[in-house]
Amino acid sequence: MKKTILLLLSFYFISRGVAQNAVQPLIIQGKLTNSAEKTLKIFFEDANGKFVLDTIRLNDSGEFYLKTYKISRPQRTSIQQNNTQINRIYVAPGYDLHITGDASDYNTLSKTKKISGIGAESNQYRVKSDSILVARNDKTAWYELKTDELIPFLKKSKALEDSLLNVVFSKPAKQDKYFNTFKKMIDLDNQSLNFYMLLQHLEMSKYNATQMRELVAKSTPSAFSKGISHDEYLVSEDYESWVLPLYYAYEQKLDLLRDSASVKQTGYALEKIKQLFTGKVRDYYLNRHVEKRIGSANSIEQLNTAQKEMQVFIGAISNAALKKNLTNGFLEKKQLLMQVQIGKPAPAFTLTNDHGKVFSLADFKGKVIYIDLWASWCGPCRQEMPSFKKLSDKFKTNQQIAFISIAVHDGEKEWRNALKEEKPDWLQLYDKDGAVAQSYIAYAIPKYILIDKEGKMLSFDAPGPGNAQAEQLINEAIAKP
Repeated sequence: MKKTILLLLSFYFISRGVAQNAVQPLIIQGKLTNSAEKTLKIFFEDANGKFVLDTIRLNDSGEFYLKTYKISRPQRTSIQQNNTQINRIYVAPGYDLHITGDASDYNTLSKTKKISGIGAESNQYRVKSDSILVARNDKTAWYELKTDELIPFLKKSKALEDSLLNVVFSKPAKQDKYFNTFKKMIDLDNQSLNFYMLLQHLEMSKYNATQMRELVAKSTPSAFSKGISHDEYLVSEDYESWVLPLYYAYEQKLDLLRDSASVKQTGYALEKIKQLFTGKVRDYYLNRHVEKRIGSANSIEQLNTAQKEMQVFIGAISNAALKKNLTNGFLEKKQLLMQVQIGKPAPAFTLTNDHGKVFSLADFKGKVIYIDLWASWCGPCRQEMPSFKKLSDKFKTNQQIAFISIAVHDGEKEWRNALKEEKPDWLQLYDKDGAVAQSYIAYAIPKYILIDKEGKMLSFDAPGPGNAQAEQLINEAIAKP
């Protein structure tokens, strides 16, 4: 399954800020009792679409206060740090949000979270939604559903979302000037996630072209019935992150079924992007396409090749600021790769497993190591676990390979609960202090790492366990003396 970029997002943070005299500040304050963390991370998107990071500091009582000028428009964000996570908060210039709750664990915080103050009216949607989801405790694995099960599931989910949307946004807001903006954003988010699940189902399943078209025609959410590319859709992060790449993959799959040779032709990707997307949507997709190539480069040589090949895509972008950001992105990635290059010793770590035993990277010297960086809250990570088990089982009796999963950006309690549910039978380690996440540049998960018998890096971005190439690379590494 293709990697999904999760809520920790992007490889490069360019914090430009916004002039304080031009934009009203955003204030987020409150009290989180029983939080295991003293600092929390919050992410914003600047005027050029780049993600910037800020820190929320909790005192001994769990009280916090943040005033920032880093956002210039209404948007969705999340407050995260291992055990404490408050996802899908709606913020805007001039908002003064007061957030309280018991942060003992994710479910408790979801049930006890309260948001008041200026901007609270829009945020009641997520407060109520989280409370309902925790109460329902529905653990349906939608990605395992067959077509005749998935479609009713999507309809049921949409009905609940629409009902809740109507309840929260039925009355005019008293002090929230972005109330209608967020109503449209949330509705589009919901439809985007609904469409994403359908498109991902097609990506993972075997259908002929006619079946695929019929299924999409019958089940496309109303927002996308008149076209996939409209600039106003870019208010939805779920549209950007999920719908656009999977719709491209869907169209590409149709081309493969019609004429596989056409997809391999030089210039196919750029022409397909131009065919499917227009305006700001096209710029957005081209920008992310180049960012993905920057992120996947594992060596200076690969990065130089990517920079050369991506010039035609950068040239097709009309937004000058995006072009400048990409130029900076190549420079920043080059600096990272100079620090951790393929063929050099892998960054060392010492971590504890789920039974309290301590393991170090040095313990596995003489073995090929295949590492999975994941988190309990990462759906795509957990979807890959059955594939990881199949792959590790193939090498069960081979003493020259070690399979290791390391939980990053995760709460220990949530990690242990996920292990009870998934029941993996290979080594499970916990990155308590975030050292592994930082050393292995885990800004996106799931992420797979391959290390050779000498403890040197083979790949910072190895194929996932469901990819046949993963087994091939492991065998090649084992075969080397």
